[in-house]
Amino acid sequence: MTEQMIKEMTITPEELADRLCDIISEKGLGYLSEQPLSVYDEMLRDKVSPPLARSLLSTILADIHSDAEAKAKQGTKKAAEKGVNKLSQETLAADIRERCFLNAEIADFLAAVYLSLFSESNLSEWQEHALEGFRELCSEEMEYQYSGDSTWHANGGHVDCSCDVDLVYGIQDPDKALMLVGKALDVNPFATAEELCKIIEDELDDVIQNYLDDYVTGDSYYEPYMDDFDCRDAIEEFFKDNGIKLVKYECSTDQSDFESDYDYGRRW
Repeated sequence: MTEQMIKEMTITPEELADRLCDIISEKGLGYLSEQPLSVYDEMLRDKVSPPLARSLLSTILADIHSDAEAKAKQGTKKAAEKGVNKLSQETLAADIRERCFLNAEIADFLAAVYLSLFSESNLSEWQEHALEGFRELCSEEMEYQYSGDSTWHANGGHVDCSCDVDLVYGIQDPDKALMLVGKALDVNPFATAEELCKIIEDELDDVIQNYLDDYVTGDSYYEPYMDDFDCRDAIEEFFKDNGIKLVKYECSTDQSDFESDYDYGRRW
């Protein structure tokens, strides 16, 4: 990127930092490292010039952002009182020039971007916002619905079985629940309560479906009797292991008549 191209840019370092800040606030700091090309695409959609977007991408691929974040955290007021140096635009620009092979002008521009992005106010806001979705998850009761089916095959025919489960659950032991959703929060500490619910309920889907399959197909000879089907124990065991309490549970079932797998009306 030439000096003339920089002069023609219509975006300031602070404005570019704000766009990156929006991404981080929604998807977490780890998103830059894990999805650099997606960040690049988002910059293009935001009308950031392709040369600038490419230059920014090169710094992300070189992990400049992670180093800038670490140095910025060291340079907070609390750390500065202990004699720790603050993040310097001059030293950061020199680092960008050396590691990303960018000219002095664009390196200085991007250093200003990261200085603005990792300001003390942004760092404080992210720290306060982290795990907010998890705290919300722990403070509310969630509704859950599941519909599943399975088929029993034996004696030359089959029976189609289904169940519908409606329940309400809440977090009883946050430490245990945190273990269930911890990987997602490591990637994005700003994950919403709805996103964390999806993780829990995907696991719960598997618990109920596996129990249904085992009930329906567990005996290869006798036809299942869905009026006796009840997956509450399996749900409560899963909840107990993950610090969740069952508040309300309802289950309804249905099954078809036995249907032959042979077409006796067919003529050979």
